[in-house]
Amino acid sequence: MAAVMSTDPPTAARPGAAQTPTGSIRTPRQRLGSVIMPALRPWRLMLALKVAIAATAAWFLGSLLPGELGEFSYYAPLGALVSLTPTLMDSVRSSIQTLVGLGLGIGLAWALIVSPAPGWVSVALSVGLGTLLAGLPGLGQGRDYVPIAALFVIIIGGANANDFSAGYLVQMALGVLVGLLVNLLIMPPLFVRESAAGIAAARARMVDALRSMANTMRAEETPSPDDPPAWDAALSTIRHDIDAARRLVRDAAESRRANPRTRWNKHDFRGDEGALAALERIAPAVVDIGDALRAALWGIPVPVRLGPEVRSTLAEALDAAADLVDAAIDDERLPEALRTADQALVALRSAVRSAHVDAVNRAAAQTDSGEEPTADPADDPGGENLLFSLRRIYAEVESSKRTDRSE
Repeated sequence: MAAVMSTDPPTAARPGAAQTPTGSIRTPRQRLGSVIMPALRPWRLMLALKVAIAATAAWFLGSLLPGELGEFSYYAPLGALVSLTPTLMDSVRSSIQTLVGLGLGIGLAWALIVSPAPGWVSVALSVGLGTLLAGLPGLGQGRDYVPIAALFVIIIGGANANDFSAGYLVQMALGVLVGLLVNLLIMPPLFVRESAAGIAAARARMVDALRSMANTMRAEETPSPDDPPAWDAALSTIRHDIDAARRLVRDAAESRRANPRTRWNKHDFRGDEGALAALERIAPAVVDIGDALRAALWGIPVPVRLGPEVRSTLAEALDAAADLVDAAIDDERLPEALRTADQALVALRSAVRSAHVDAVNRAAAQTDSGEEPTADPADDPGGENLLFSLRRIYAEVESSKRTDRSE
């Protein structure tokens, strides 16, 4: 039962609790929708329908079993409920684990029944030892059923523990089998769309952050540390978005295993994996750029001098980097984005070097005139670290492009 209620693989990348992916504040209606809509996703509605069908069919078939076994048909729907999870392989895995857990629990109960322990001691031992056995590795979903099965056999089975044990195990196994068949035959889900959406959400977060940085560099007024720009909040959630996208990609890969729908589904799953891998390598560079701009704007954590001659070219390079990240590794826009980014990096490199030469000349002139230099040219006068991070983004995207084409 916990498998259906708690398993929730396809979760979209969630931004901050009260923000949209662009960093704007969400309305109460949007927040309410974010709470309700996960329960109404198409795959979950289909799962609910399949659970209802499987439980009903298992109950009907369980009542047809001969003799004492048919009297425990109410356990068959429970078996169907346990076996139905969003993906086929999860269903198989949880079903096997549940049956193993039931077997261990029933075996423990019989060991206590044949022991000379009084009833109240057997009850205590069933849940105590069952909980210990539930800690065995590999039980997974079935660990919850070890103490439950032991307790049921002792308390509910009682003097009829033999028939109850057989009926309980057989009906649960029947329900599990029905659930697996229903999950296989009725539209087993493929979470490739959710995977692509998670990657797109992580990419959009980075693109928005880079564009916001570019706009900040173009702005005439420097934002106050008490009112930081939008990209500052976006950077704090980039890692969360990447982690959420990675989970979605894993769920999509799991949903493809033993799924007959993969035969006619032509989604480029390997492309999704390549795009996510590229974003995972790019994310640290985007965060580094944000840290360097914070230092340039407010001197936090260390002061960085960024002259106006560098800011304009830096803004262009940031916009080019945003276009580069926005283009997937197999997007038709990628070649043009790579050319534009390369030109922007050349211009930024020239501006950074010019700023450094000017700083050296200015310090030398001040020294020759007997003045104390106002700044050390060895400091970062033009944002070499920014240039390095932007070149890193370019290199990662360009490398991903080559890898994708070679495959």
